[in-house]
Amino acid sequence: MKKFFLTLILLIFLSLVSLITILSTIGIETNRFNNFILKKINQANNNINLELTTIKFKLDVEEISLFFDTNNPVIKYRESKIPVTNIRVYMDFISLIKSSPKITKINLVLNQIDIKQLKKISINLKPSNFTSFIKNKIQQGKISTEIEVYLDDNNLFNNFIARGSVSNLKVNISKEIDLDKTSFSFFADKSDILLKNILSEAGIFKISDGDIKLKLSSGILLESNFKTNLKYDNKLKNYTSLIRDFKYGKNLINLEADLSNSITINFDETYKVKKYDYKASG
Repeated sequence: MKKFFLTLILLIFLSLVSLITILSTIGIETNRFNNFILKKINQANNNINLELTTIKFKLDVEEISLFFDTNNPVIKYRESKIPVTNIRVYMDFISLIKSSPKITKINLVLNQIDIKQLKKISINLKPSNFTSFIKNKIQQGKISTEIEVYLDDNNLFNNFIARGSVSNLKVNISKEIDLDKTSFSFFADKSDILLKNILSEAGIFKISDGDIKLKLSSGILLESNFKTNLKYDNKLKNYTSLIRDFKYGKNLINLEADLSNSITINFDETYKVKKYDYKASG
């Protein structure tokens, strides 16, 4: 009898190990929850239309959580196609046992997006001045990103986390200035945006070791720190009008500087500047 129980326990243990190995690697293909996932995601946001193909039931060992995994789904936001390579839908394990499944998190991994694709998608984004900035000021660039969307018990949007990187970005700041060869990494949720490791060039100066923090509650607070290497001579005709705006600019022949900069700007709810502070040393 003792040998029987030991054998039974060993078989159960081996079965569990095999199941965990399968779920955490290749997964189990299923279409049982397709309609449920489609219904819940479309219910969470009426502007999102999702089409799924093959779904695999898997186990995330690090988070000790079950999820559904599918590659190359078709996702449209307000009729604009989102270039997604992978989508994971995380489920509440207890809700699965009770046969009343609930989605806790949706993870989206996007293809590298070219600025031309972003401009098409941004037509449907809010606020409109953000859309205008993307359309009129950003000239080129590529974005790689991963987005996690968190839902509450009622399957409604609760929060999100976006992380990724931007490379080869070119932004028109003014008639005379274009930020070129710009790159940075970013992290964002519904209350904060953080840009790190900012590098950029704009003719007479180079930016390095830059960061920008945006706090989005009760208006917008922008805080930025960055280093600039500036080299100017009067042969750079594109910047002549900018230099002449200064009192002694017309007599300026040559200027070189290495500066550490700090900027703080407060915006109100309508994005108007309420207060700003700029400091530089070097």
